[in-house]
Amino acid sequence: MSYFTEGDKRYIKRHTEKSLLEYAQSVSKGAVNMKPTKKRPAKKTDNPVIGKLLNLKYRINDTAKEEGWSNDMSDHKNWVQTLINDIRKNNLTTIAIEDMQVCNKMWKLYA
Repeated sequence: MSYFTEGDKRYIKRHTEKSLLEYAQSVSKGAVNMKPTKKRPAKKTDNPVIGKLLNLKYRINDTAKEEGWSNDMSDHKNWVQTLINDIRKNNLTTIAIEDMQVCNKMWKLYA
């Protein structure tokens, strides 16, 4: 016993064929709608300060790759990496106000 009428079956068949055809055409054009992946995820750490500093370091790297490296960018990246190493070495969970202010200036500079 069928629950669908002949008209329902024709509609389903045409609709399915049309959907598959549209999907095949979009795939062949490379127009599959997918969410973009993150460019570079921050490393997973238990310390949120390190994660934020890693994001800042990645931001400096990305800007430098787009615009070309300068002495300032190298110095900024080295300073951030040194700060990350100090935090890891001493198991710090906060940073000094002066360091925080410098980091905020860098975030604005490389935004």
